[in-house]
Amino acid sequence: MIRQVGLLAGSFLLLLLRNVSAQGETTTMPSNSTTPNPGPNIVAIVVPTVVLGLLAILTAVLLFLFCVVKKKRQTEGTYRPSAEEQSGVRSVETPDALKLPKEERLI
Repeated sequence: MIRQVGLLAGSFLLLLLRNVSAQGETTTMPSNSTTPNPGPNIVAIVVPTVVLGLLAILTAVLLFLFCVVKKKRQTEGTYRPSAEEQSGVRSVETPDALKLPKEERLI
C-alpha cells in the first residue's frame, strides 16, 4: 500500500513539474524582446515538500501502529491448555522424587 501511494505521489509530482516548467518558459515577442523568467515557481517548491512531509507522517503513523499491534500480540492472547495436553509436550518437568544412592560395592 505504501508503495502504491509513493508511486501515485511520484506520478503526480512529475505531471505537476511538467506543467509548471511549460508555464514558466520565456517567450519571444516579434519585436525581439523577451520577458524575463519570474524565478522559481513557488508551487514547484511547496508541493514536493508537502507531499514528502505527508509521506513521512504516514510512514511514522504506520510504523507506530505496527509496533503497538506487535506488542499487544505478545502480551494478550488466548490460553489453550488442551492444545498442550494433546501434543504431549510438557513445559515443566517433574523433578525426580529422590535420587537413588550409588550402589554399594565390596572392596
